[in-house]
Amino acid sequence: MSNIHEQALEYVYTQVLDHLMGHMSQALRASMQLLIQRLMVAAGGVDCLGQFQLLVIHGADRDSALLLSTLRAAQLTIAQRAPQTFRLKVLVASLPAASEAVLDYHERCFSTLFLQDDPRVELLMIQGQHLVPFSRRPQTQHADWIPTRDAILLFGHLNGGAAEALFGSRLHLQMASACNQVLSDAQGVLALITMLPPRQRYRYLAWCRRCLRLADEPGLHPLSLDIAYLIKALAWLHDVVATPSQAALAPTDSSDGASLQVIAVGDLLDQKPADLEFERLLKAPLVAAECLPPLAVCFEVDALIQLRQLRERIVQRRVKGANLRLGLKPRTEQAADEMAQARLMQVLELTEKQLICLLHAPFAGHGAGLVSFIECYHPGMLVAMPYLHRALLGKTCPDGVLHWLVEASGLSLVQLRAVYGRQVGQPARRMLEYLARRDMALCLLRSTDELTTTDPECLPGSAICMYNQ
Repeated sequence: MSNIHEQALEYVYTQVLDHLMGHMSQALRASMQLLIQRLMVAAGGVDCLGQFQLLVIHGADRDSALLLSTLRAAQLTIAQRAPQTFRLKVLVASLPAASEAVLDYHERCFSTLFLQDDPRVELLMIQGQHLVPFSRRPQTQHADWIPTRDAILLFGHLNGGAAEALFGSRLHLQMASACNQVLSDAQGVLALITMLPPRQRYRYLAWCRRCLRLADEPGLHPLSLDIAYLIKALAWLHDVVATPSQAALAPTDSSDGASLQVIAVGDLLDQKPADLEFERLLKAPLVAAECLPPLAVCFEVDALIQLRQLRERIVQRRVKGANLRLGLKPRTEQAADEMAQARLMQVLELTEKQLICLLHAPFAGHGAGLVSFIECYHPGMLVAMPYLHRALLGKTCPDGVLHWLVEASGLSLVQLRAVYGRQVGQPARRMLEYLARRDMALCLLRSTDELTTTDPECLPGSAICMYNQ
């Protein structure tokens, strides 16, 4: 029975390979042969291919689809010619959380390439702070997302609540943390394969080095070209930023740990098939991600769009009056469907009140914006202003005040007091300030002076920082 099963699988793999080759142009087939030679050299020869693993950070753009399809064709081609072929680790990159449309697309893509039932392929996705096997309908447990929720709220309140900074360069640290988990579990030789253009790679490495210099911790300077250690250090910085009031264990030298090669194949796979060919291959149109810069294609923008819409309603509220609805519920069915796709807000269980509080960040700087925030949205709490400050200072106050603070912000009292007094040590303080100035494409955010409101006291300028399109 096992022999029959193996023969059936080999037949299926042959059909998949023929299907892939049928959608490749002659130039792309030649590039695939060059790719196979490059992989054999990186693995150390044909005999070492069985222990060679390729890590693919898979987004929802055309370059990612081209790379994964070509790697799958190369893997199956080698399997027909050699006793063993390389293994694939596919990390679905869709931070901070994948929408339903993106999950549907990845499911169709993996099914077309017959990846889910191949023991030589491991499909992973990021669930909060953990790596889990890819699933079209992941089992969402709120406990898995609590660290992510706290990290987002803390970062937003400490940096003025700017949505573009909240879902900006900080996500690259979360991606590095996920890659570090892959490295920790890796056996054999592991290589990261990418189509990122050289200029973008150099830009990313420069940003990484800048982050590590700001950390100013022992052992972070002799980076050389040790990519594994660089990822480990960035994962440490992710922990520092996620819990800025706590000390994180500094990374150690990875000379005895797992190594990581980087294989750039953008020069080989620069021939993009026509859109119709890809749609025919994947049985569905690709998710539109071509408008994003290369460094941002692995990140979701649904949550950012939601916060932008809420921010616009906050500004309109000051123009049209207090009766304008500020919630995230849209008026049209089409907008409702789009809003349902923003899975992040669902798994984090953030209320509208907490999102409005996050955009204002009223507790930072010893409650500098607390009075205007309460006047705008919670006028009934004006009489409790002295008790609010006492609670944020750690002094005794009525339980109702404590409950309101937690319910309105979504943070614990310990976290609120850290935000209120900015009880953040180094290097977390420098890192928070630096990350807040870059978007998800690592571009500088525009000055907060470029957008004005009718009532600047009600909405701080830092909370409506425009995104650098």
